[in-house]
Amino acid sequence: MSLTLSRSMLQRFGITRIDRYILERALVPLTASIGIALVALLLERMVRLMELLVNQGGPVLLVLKLLANLVPHYLGYALPLALFLGITLSATRLSVDSELDALQSAGVGLTRLLRPVMWLTVMLTLVMVLLVGWLQPLTRYQFRALMWAATNSAWDLAVEKGSFFNGIGNYTVLIEDMGDSGRTLKGVFVQQRKTDGGVVMMTAETGEAGRLPDSGQIVLKLRNGRRVETERASDKVTVLSFERFDLPMEVATTDPFRDRSGERELTFSELLCQLRLQPAAQAPSPPPWPCSESAQPLQFKGSRLESETHARLVRILSLLFLPFMSIPLGLASRRSQKAAGLVVGVILLALFNYLLQFGEKGADYGRISPWLGLWGPLIAMMALSLFLFWLVKERPRDNPVETMFAALERSRANLTAAVRRAFGRA
Repeated sequence: MSLTLSRSMLQRFGITRIDRYILERALVPLTASIGIALVALLLERMVRLMELLVNQGGPVLLVLKLLANLVPHYLGYALPLALFLGITLSATRLSVDSELDALQSAGVGLTRLLRPVMWLTVMLTLVMVLLVGWLQPLTRYQFRALMWAATNSAWDLAVEKGSFFNGIGNYTVLIEDMGDSGRTLKGVFVQQRKTDGGVVMMTAETGEAGRLPDSGQIVLKLRNGRRVETERASDKVTVLSFERFDLPMEVATTDPFRDRSGERELTFSELLCQLRLQPAAQAPSPPPWPCSESAQPLQFKGSRLESETHARLVRILSLLFLPFMSIPLGLASRRSQKAAGLVVGVILLALFNYLLQFGEKGADYGRISPWLGLWGPLIAMMALSLFLFWLVKERPRDNPVETMFAALERSRANLTAAVRRAFGRA
């Protein structure tokens, strides 16, 4: 009964069995592509973070937090490619398995098959709005704040061997020798000044500097030493020999990390607000976006604020042309090269991304208008995608890539024949 109810609910929203079938075919490669891309990108970054932090005594939990803040950044790059692969591979499978012919004979054309794909694209576009507009700026700032805190409070950056260090609360530390990026200690001397005037002194032959797994606080694990405590009121002296003594410490850091100020660290609503607050020279036509009373204009170099706003809008809207390009490039027959359209599509997406980066850099320094450097490639890709879909709309078996290669082959053959006839007459 539940299955019947769910089907009736889907039909009420206009989702038919064909729509569900097309979505299932597209979701499997799409999900797999996102997972593979994220794992590959995060693994490469995790290795560098482990080398940077773990060798300095950083906890593994901090590495996981840093990786979690990188997920929205990499997901913004993986999502368009995954959507293209999902639609292209599903179209290829429908063509090769002759399911597209069966749908065509039943009166279901490519325009009808485009409907569930566009639903999926619109949903992913909303996800991109959340990613590019809010999650990426916030997690980018959080990632930089965590890296700053980890590197500025590192033990090996705070203490130098052979020198007294007083920047750890009421402690004075002297280390004769350090190794393994400050984790292995030899000849340790620690003096603590108590609030009542007493003094605690500790010496140890060896030790290790690490961090607590939950809070990340630095702890000295001293080995084979003595602890001498003197009380000012009674002149009482307590001597304790130990084989192991864990001493938590707090390394003093510099000033707190800065506030969010860069254009790439502002949410989309904050970007529009800053455009409104900027002088007329930097924002000739500010958007009518409401700002809070406490909002203050920030300083930006050149036209970076405007170019960042245009770049985010273009990357969000770039998902909408992918179905019109993916379906034509995914069409293939049993005897054709099934990977030709896929390779051409990946090359086009890479070229499009490179043009966006080039246009964004030029717009940052005011050398090129964002309407030309950013919206120009988007309009060109949309026009190309609509043209490809128009070519295969009435003839789904004609893959545009195969048609192009066939036309080039015919032109080459005609040119060769013409050259032979010309030399033959000569």
